Amino acid sequence: MDTKIQTIQKSLRIRKVDVEEISNGIRVKIKNAGLPPVSIDIYTLRSNPDHLRAKIKGGDDFPEVSDNDLKKIRIKLQNDLLGVASVGTFTSLGRRGEAHYYYAHITMSKKSADLVLIQKGAQHALEQLKGIDAGTFRKGLDKLGLPRSSKVRLSLTRIFRESGDIEEMLTVVVQEAGIIAKTADWRLLKDVKENSDVPYLNIIVELLWKAVAKERLIKTLEDIHN
Repeated sequence: MDTKIQTIQKSLRIRKVDVEEISNGIRVKIKNAGLPPVSIDIYTLRSNPDHLRAKIKGGDDFPEVSDNDLKKIRIKLQNDLLGVASVGTFTSLGRRGEAHYYYAHITMSKKSADLVLIQKGAQHALEQLKGIDAGTFRKGLDKLGLPRSSKVRLSLTRIFRESGDIEEMLTVVVQEAGIIAKTADWRLLKDVKENSDVPYLNIIVELLWKAVAKERLIKTLEDIHN
């Protein structure tokens, strides 16, 4: 599989997006309320492997997709790929048989290398945590001054408990970031990040902070579009 497609696939899976491999790329299944249940094929062009394209095929129940839904689908996909790739506007190139087809160009972000760095950070965090037991971890959280009921503390604890490998860790980080980003606790996390002096917690805190910052940016973009 093309490395660009692999990067997109990893990013989507971390965000728990339904993705499956197809012959020349991946298929992303959109199942959001208020949107038609479409699949988006993302693949490289055979004539130019440097170019990525996203394709939507109208379904049996909706041979055509409205401009408004195409816009919402693009925003959803763009948010899921924020920092990894940018998604162009979906346009119709006509119909084949009964269904319409819609295409958009995808451009990899120069920051897509950040995903590799984040994965390396997660690997480093996993290696550090191997020698840390639950009691030591709790003492580290206490040293950070985190109250027992703090969402930040609960998030860090869940990351510690449920991270068996890199993908699991990043998935939990994204899930917890979605919770913290919606509350005032993001400020507490920011303060912890800036003042943490517990070495084995620094990387986890940094990963969580980056994910929270991304979630807050996504929320801002959604508010702008709405």
